[in-house]
Amino acid sequence: MCRNLLRVAERQQGQQIDRPYDPYADGDLLGVQSYLYLLTGDQSWAERAWVSAERVLSDSTYFNSPLSRGLTRARLLQKMALAYDFCYSAWTEQQRSQANERLFGVMFSVNANMGHEANYAIESNWMGVRYGSVILASYVWDHDGVSPERSPALPLRWDANKRLQDHLEKVIFANGWNGESMSYHVYGWTFIGPALLALKKNIKGFDMADFVPETVNTLQGLMTSTVAIEHKAGVSGIQADLSDDDLMFTTDGLLGMAFNLYPADQQAALKWMHDYLLQTKNDATNDDGQLFYSMLYYPDTLEKQNPAQIGWLTYHDPDQGVVITRNRFRDENDIVVTYNAKATEIKGHAGADINTFRIIGMGVPWVIGSGRTDLTAGQTNLFPNLEETAEKNNRRLGKLHDYQFFKDGQGGYAIGSGSCVGTEDHRRILYTSFDSTSQAEAVIVVVDHSSNGRRWRINTPEFTQLVTNPQGYTLFAPNGSSMRVQFMGTSGPVQLESSKLPYGGHTTRHNNGIWYQGEVYSHSRYIDFYCQGSVTAVITLQSAGKSHPRAILGKSGSIISIADLQLTLPTHPED
Repeated sequence: MCRNLLRVAERQQGQQIDRPYDPYADGDLLGVQSYLYLLTGDQSWAERAWVSAERVLSDSTYFNSPLSRGLTRARLLQKMALAYDFCYSAWTEQQRSQANERLFGVMFSVNANMGHEANYAIESNWMGVRYGSVILASYVWDHDGVSPERSPALPLRWDANKRLQDHLEKVIFANGWNGESMSYHVYGWTFIGPALLALKKNIKGFDMADFVPETVNTLQGLMTSTVAIEHKAGVSGIQADLSDDDLMFTTDGLLGMAFNLYPADQQAALKWMHDYLLQTKNDATNDDGQLFYSMLYYPDTLEKQNPAQIGWLTYHDPDQGVVITRNRFRDENDIVVTYNAKATEIKGHAGADINTFRIIGMGVPWVIGSGRTDLTAGQTNLFPNLEETAEKNNRRLGKLHDYQFFKDGQGGYAIGSGSCVGTEDHRRILYTSFDSTSQAEAVIVVVDHSSNGRRWRINTPEFTQLVTNPQGYTLFAPNGSSMRVQFMGTSGPVQLESSKLPYGGHTTRHNNGIWYQGEVYSHSRYIDFYCQGSVTAVITLQSAGKSHPRAILGKSGSIISIADLQLTLPTHPED
């Protein structure tokens, strides 16, 4: 990993010479160079770090502007604090003095405000960035000539400590799911994690579980929902894109820091996930040097444990109504089915995904959401007629009535109700089976009832190929695997309509599109099945070259046969 970090630094160093100052690129390079000095003791890295530090110190747009965009200012504060700490012994007294003086000013401004664009709700990820960077900088800043008890940094640290705790208590739900969804969780923890590490180092007996107990479950939810499918040029990790999230999982040091912060009984499984998601081939793409935390804390002597052995094949968060079933932890062909009942995400990140589901498996994100937007069209759901459909999430809460997990990773079901797209009396059962007697890799049954549902829609990445048939359709992926959707109880050929939508809607900032196998796709494809209020759909997944078994609906409507598997569906309590 260190060799790859060296390649990152050398590449960025060359780019720095030929381009004007960029706060993110130069700040990240400052971090990487200071990490490398700490790891190697090579004076030349400290000297290069100072060149980058000078560029940051002279930045009048962000670093030295007390009302600038807070996310950028806090990021630069964090990088400068780390560089000052790591390179202290190698920098001259004048260099140390110059950096230390500015650290306090920027720490003070970040603690005071995050600029005009900020979301100041305590649960917003902006606040995790804000107070995490201040806590870290407060432990680095030197208070020359002042006793530690009278350090001017102490009031800032005390305040930031309390506010960070308030933030985590608000944004982390009862079983660890993040209230702004999981990509925002990972981003926020690039600041929160280092702050918690600083607290643990400096406060005797500090334990993350005491600070905010719910945080100890955050990685279970994230790891259960993520499959090591390659997306951005060698980087692995596709997750369910609930709310206004995207599909890409990036670790940003989260798993490396976890080795120092999370409970002992999770460590062996976290090591397994670390190696599953962070393979050698992708290390060189980690331009901000977050692999540094893996180099510091990776437990070489600890024996890995498959997360299935500690119960991570299933996950449920009661506050969010998230229910996840997974068939295994093995490779990019793992299958994950995610159900989202309530959509209680926080304010600006509450996408239109009440009572929805996602499917990832056989190396493909098959059923997806709309990306970073609150527009409804990109969602997978049951819709009314077009003229009755809400254009944006109307935030009516859904309800999770019941759920059950089957033994030994064989699946489970969830029962919910509600809609935010204008569908009245929408009740849904989502049943997942990984039983091999079905002769499919997975069977997912969706049963919907409503008063005015007319368009049963899934959204899928535009790179899948659609082939229709009289009972439904089949999607084929570039790797040859396929997903079949068969509609039960229909008379005559089904009526379908399909077209493309921009993934992420009209969002421009941070709209990454759909990354898959090194390519970027800007659109999803919706497929509408026209119905009259009720739908029973049987979805099967198969690997390349395998045909799909036929599903047969019993006379009662509650029993479905797929090859040698017979499923008895639960009853919705509102029916």
